[in-house]
Amino acid sequence: MIRLSLATVTLAILLLCGSPSRIEAQSDTKIVIGDSSSILLRADGLDAGGTWTLTDGSVLHSLPTALLRAVTITDAGADQCGGSPTCGINTANPWKIQVIYGNGSVTIGSTRGNKGLRLTQKNLPFTQWQADGKQDERVFHHGDGLHITSIKVNNGSELCSGKGTCLVTVTYP
Repeated sequence: MIRLSLATVTLAILLLCGSPSRIEAQSDTKIVIGDSSSILLRADGLDAGGTWTLTDGSVLHSLPTALLRAVTITDAGADQCGGSPTCGINTANPWKIQVIYGNGSVTIGSTRGNKGLRLTQKNLPFTQWQADGKQDERVFHHGDGLHITSIKVNNGSELCSGKGTCLVTVTYP
């Protein structure tokens, strides 16, 4: 009988899959939009962006077998979703989250069949988002002094105070 310790199994998985970030990409994909002195887009666990399609007007992430698992919206660390794991989104129906920044916006929404994610923009061209030195992060107009002023889920009520402390996280399995 062969016994494997947890450390041995973990090492074997790392060797087979390549790296911890690749394992994260296979099990969890998070897209985070937040602000401070700029608007930030962080895409965690995206396997080096290999499944993303980027144009000036949209970013598309195709997840043919996965539905949205969770949405978190916080303002100064306070949960704006009232404890709901999907912030009022019915994953069986088309949904969108609109994030207003300055005179533009980023809309996070479901794709056809709700099994993917599309980010579209108005006056915030994705080709102008710059790397900020961290893997999988891009910033728009760093240091311009603007903040996210509004976050709405399915055109619902305001979920952001506009004080530079808002954060949206969407998670796929």
